[in-house]
Amino acid sequence: MTRPPAFVTGVIRAADQALVALEALLVLVLAAMIVLVFSNVVLRYGFDSGITVTDEISRMMFVWLAFVGAIAVSRRHQQLGVDFVVEALPKGPQRLVRVIGNLAILFSALVLVIGAWGQMQLNWINTAPVSGLPTAITYAAPWLGGIGIAVIALCNALGAAFGLPPAAHHEESAGA
Repeated sequence: MTRPPAFVTGVIRAADQALVALEALLVLVLAAMIVLVFSNVVLRYGFDSGITVTDEISRMMFVWLAFVGAIAVSRRHQQLGVDFVVEALPKGPQRLVRVIGNLAILFSALVLVIGAWGQMQLNWINTAPVSGLPTAITYAAPWLGGIGIAVIALCNALGAAFGLPPAAHHEESAGA
């Protein structure tokens, strides 16, 4: 297999660095969520008090974890799939199925982005009862997640159309 052009290698490296930063953010959010919930449980059962805002904030954090985590999973090609069926096909149909599959993911992600954008617009004026934060913050997570997954699906579809293997970024990262 021939090596991709330097521009493509640079884009792959930038995407891998963005993935590392994204995963670090996920770790920080999860750690903050654990500290909030654990502290609230200790205060509630140990001292008969608590932090009332913890439930709302941790719920928002959980939604963000799910959708930002979906970007990371998509970038690493670790989402659920039926790869054994695609890999059983000859190279030509295999490329076509990969392109069609990624275009279907792109379409689904764009539907998610449009729906989440509409919900964000509707919910900027609605506030959470305890924290007072706009509930649109929760709907920003699927919006951002959908954009990230759409970009990855588009890149994967283009890569498949030009004959790059599905895990080309892993090979490039290992060689760097």
